[in-house]
Amino acid sequence: MIEPTRQRGVALLTAMLIMALAAIISTAMIASMTLAMHRSGNIWNAQQAWWYGIGIENWLGTQLREDARHSKIDTLKEAWAQPVDYLPIDGGSISGQIVDLQGRFNLNNLALGNAESSTAQFVRLIEAVSDTDEITARTIAQATRDWIDDDIQPARPYGAEDDYYLGLSPAYRTGNTLMVSPSELRAVRGMTPQLYRRLAPYICALPTATAINVDTAGAPVLQSLLPDLPDNSGQQLAAARQDSPWESTQAFLQADAVAGQPAKGISIAVSTDYFLVSGRISVGNSATQFYAVLHRSGNGAVEVVRHATQAY
Repeated sequence: MIEPTRQRGVALLTAMLIMALAAIISTAMIASMTLAMHRSGNIWNAQQAWWYGIGIENWLGTQLREDARHSKIDTLKEAWAQPVDYLPIDGGSISGQIVDLQGRFNLNNLALGNAESSTAQFVRLIEAVSDTDEITARTIAQATRDWIDDDIQPARPYGAEDDYYLGLSPAYRTGNTLMVSPSELRAVRGMTPQLYRRLAPYICALPTATAINVDTAGAPVLQSLLPDLPDNSGQQLAAARQDSPWESTQAFLQADAVAGQPAKGISIAVSTDYFLVSGRISVGNSATQFYAVLHRSGNGAVEVVRHATQAY
């Protein structure tokens, strides 16, 4: 009588163990399937957001082409410059804006343009956005020029080439080519995270030499255009154009804040070739930041220079 009871007990324990293992396996399979479904959904949403981004590029390219047909100047009052806070799409929404990159200082002008005048302007821009002393500003400006140019001779007296950066820990080399992104400035001698954050809204890195569009440039950039301007000149110029943007560079140079100032070596314009599209695309439970640099040629044709999901 004892032996059958023991056998029934072992059989019961075995059955319970099998059921427990089956429950564990089932739970693991369900969890794995749920994770795979969420992953697939996120991948699909991200891909869908990316294609929306491509569609945005094409649509905005059309808008910029139309703008070129109807206007010879580019100002902050035009339709393309107005931010979009909310635009509904299937399954989500889009928000974003177009930024005139020629309203910013092009770091690559240090190698592509008039090197001396561009360096002096960059020094003034650094001083305009911070309380940095002149020596530090000149160090950053000359070191940035060395970072971009293709030689290994440091600019005197404050430049920096490989011999400086290889002595750091960790060691690295200069780019010795044009910057692709202004974020490369963070690796340049003398640059600090705090100063870069202040400079970031006023700098860009474009593949060709560019002029500053005085109808869209921020006050610090306007302040940096000419030497010996009073400290509030950039703000005065930005305020003066709000109601009446300048129709020509000559009109700008006749403005009260800059009239009579020597304009030799500066490169200014009232129209733009390069624009930055910055947007946020929300689809389902996912959100994707979207950035694209657009180039508009003289005939109005628009092409994508580059696009990414990380900040320009």
